[in-house]
Amino acid sequence: MRFALFSLYGALLLACAASVEAQPTREPDWARIGLTPVKQEAGYWLHQAPYGETALMPPQAITDRNARLLKSEPSMVSWPEWPDTLGVEDIRKRIQALSKRPKAPLFNNDNDPVTEAEIEDWLANLDIANIRPSSDERFGMVVIRTPLRRFPTSERAFDKDGGIDIDRLQESALFPGTPVAVLHESRDRKWLFVQSENYAGWVQTEHIALAPRAEVLAYAGKNPRRWITGARERTVHVPGVPDISELGLEMGTSFPVLENWPLSRPVHGQGVLGSWVIELPARNGSGLLHTVPALLPRAADTSAAALPASQANLIRQGFKFLGERYGWGHDYHARDCSGFVSEVYRSLGILLPRNTGDQQRSLAFERIVFDPELARDQRIERLKKLRVGDLVFIPGHVMMVIGSDRYGPWVIHDSNRTGVIIDGAFTDLPSNGVIVTPLLPLAFSGERLYTDAVTAVQRILPAKP
Repeated sequence: MRFALFSLYGALLLACAASVEAQPTREPDWARIGLTPVKQEAGYWLHQAPYGETALMPPQAITDRNARLLKSEPSMVSWPEWPDTLGVEDIRKRIQALSKRPKAPLFNNDNDPVTEAEIEDWLANLDIANIRPSSDERFGMVVIRTPLRRFPTSERAFDKDGGIDIDRLQESALFPGTPVAVLHESRDRKWLFVQSENYAGWVQTEHIALAPRAEVLAYAGKNPRRWITGARERTVHVPGVPDISELGLEMGTSFPVLENWPLSRPVHGQGVLGSWVIELPARNGSGLLHTVPALLPRAADTSAAALPASQANLIRQGFKFLGERYGWGHDYHARDCSGFVSEVYRSLGILLPRNTGDQQRSLAFERIVFDPELARDQRIERLKKLRVGDLVFIPGHVMMVIGSDRYGPWVIHDSNRTGVIIDGAFTDLPSNGVIVTPLLPLAFSGERLYTDAVTAVQRILPAKP
């Protein structure tokens, strides 16, 4: 009997222990750092924006600064300044600067190592030995959102611990209506090495419509235009015409409007009364550029011009991406941190360099440098003076300020991963998407805050009108 009682007692203890282990971890008290549902609403921050709807830069000032940026920023190009031809050695250097042999091990989606033979195939497909000088006759227009790749391949490669979120061969993406200079063709003829306004890389040949430079830039400068101000809008469905049917159009892009289109004349079988008739670039059977009419619903989030450069518009535009999944190099039809802020500002007509490093180093804006030796309390005091629209940089990441409250400045950012300090303890804050957070509690670990790592702030808009 004593043995039976002991066994029963032991079983109860084991059951209790298992029950304790099965209990979920207690949820942190997020409200301790101000994370409450109301802070995830644009209206909360719009109400507090000091200058609200007031335009802080006139359109001409934006145009002039964009021109200076394109001329002075090494990572960008100004098409009026682009040479008539590039020599073989110049093109080779551009390709080799991007398409370098990987130094670290890479893995495919199944976590199998990428082999040396696969890497050799990528390098061979560069076809470096057959580069020809470029010319004004070899330009093109992007006709569908297309990945911009490090090598001419659709194969994906990841760090072993990187899962499926950071494809190390993905660089960026180009959107419909983007002009490019075509500099080279891959050995298999399925890829083109192109230079866009803010990046160079490999794109699929079938996503580019070829034309002389004058024709491409004439389309890009044609007016009047319709600006996409939603996160992504789509043309109407067109049975039998897949190239322009439900085509995704990204925030900050714009397209010529055929404003005198007769109401009695349908477009692809649909009347035009409820839509804008826009002119889209398309690729004919020979791979050459032509344009076609397409319908963009008037219900879509669009504008007749870039939005006024106001704090309110920055907040509204940023919140249109809230909750979108993180996409390294614009992967997964999404965007990363620098792509996010670029597209928000582009909807206001303001250009930024593509990558965080180039963004934070640019001298085109009001740059506020944080010396590495600056003490934490001094950093916090500086950060408490941030303004709506300021861009805050730490190594490899950028965040946009949307306002402040008693918890300090708040930011909206496209975050791959992060953590926070709550009551002195570090806890993970799962993100992998666009989120709104207080800046000061953000942390890499229990000892290191984002505050400690801030390298610079870029003030894109002036303090006052």
